[in-house]
Amino acid sequence: MILLLAMIVNSNAQEKAKVVVNGLQVCDMYTRAQMYEALGGTPDKIEANIEEPGSFSFYYGKDMFYWRYEGLDAYKDGIDHHCFGGCHIYTDRYVVFDSIRVGDPISKLSALHGETEDMPELGCVEWYPSKAERNRDGMDVRFYYNETSRTISRIEIFVYFL
Repeated sequence: MILLLAMIVNSNAQEKAKVVVNGLQVCDMYTRAQMYEALGGTPDKIEANIEEPGSFSFYYGKDMFYWRYEGLDAYKDGIDHHCFGGCHIYTDRYVVFDSIRVGDPISKLSALHGETEDMPELGCVEWYPSKAERNRDGMDVRFYYNETSRTISRIEIFVYFL
């Protein structure tokens, strides 16, 4: 019974901890068509990462989204899938956690599931699923803010691929 309860609690915590940008979950696999649809069409620029074959940066103006080809599991039904590995968002065009955008007051982060930590020395608030899971999931989610207006000026999400 205790094991079952622990599994349910862990499952609920993981469900709340998903990092989603415009409907795309970070670390999930998507086709290019799915990426383009969620992000607003074909990117303005696509850069291949020479140091990491199969990795790409998609640019929509200043906003950048990182994608990585994940080997054999990435090829399903004759279509390539890429892993959504993070982003740098500078405009209000994209929504994180279905509710947060660049330009929102930093206080809006208090409504998110998970934990936040203000890091004024970096000018950002970092989000993580829980205190116990801080940086153990290999992901950073940072909301940089303007000190005067206390509004979000950019959002950075990145995954540490090992």
